[in-house]
Amino acid sequence: MLISDKIEAEFNRQIGNELGNSHQYYAIAAYFEKEALFGLAKIYTKQADEEREHAMKFVKFLLDAGATPKFPAVAAPRNDFSSAVDAAQVAYDSEVRTTEQIYALVDLALAEKNHIASNFLQWFVSEQLEEVASADTRLNVIRRAGPSVLMVEAYLAHQ
Repeated sequence: MLISDKIEAEFNRQIGNELGNSHQYYAIAAYFEKEALFGLAKIYTKQADEEREHAMKFVKFLLDAGATPKFPAVAAPRNDFSSAVDAAQVAYDSEVRTTEQIYALVDLALAEKNHIASNFLQWFVSEQLEEVASADTRLNVIRRAGPSVLMVEAYLAHQ
């Protein structure tokens, strides 16, 4: 096996984290759909799909490294939001938390001098820059729209 038992365990934990993020994004998308904010619903559905793909990248890496992927139980996502800002804030906070998780995995790979795992994780480091920046932009646009979130839908239509 090309990775330690500890890296295997932590990568399996990250599979659960990524799937949990996916569920959270689906819940956010459902909130926006219910509010008839279809542009935002589409964005968050796409994000949910991407998070699932991230989990599967960890699965594929574990298989390629001779390890065993394990799918942990995933906590139920938050389903109730008080506003569009609240929902977007949950998404932003999730991306910040995920960045910290990826950093911890990088630190572990470097501590173990596991260059294969470290190289694999570099894609996620770059991805998190884009993820946090996008979540921050969405949150700020929704905040600026204030109570008229329909303006966000108009903004999205012109992107």
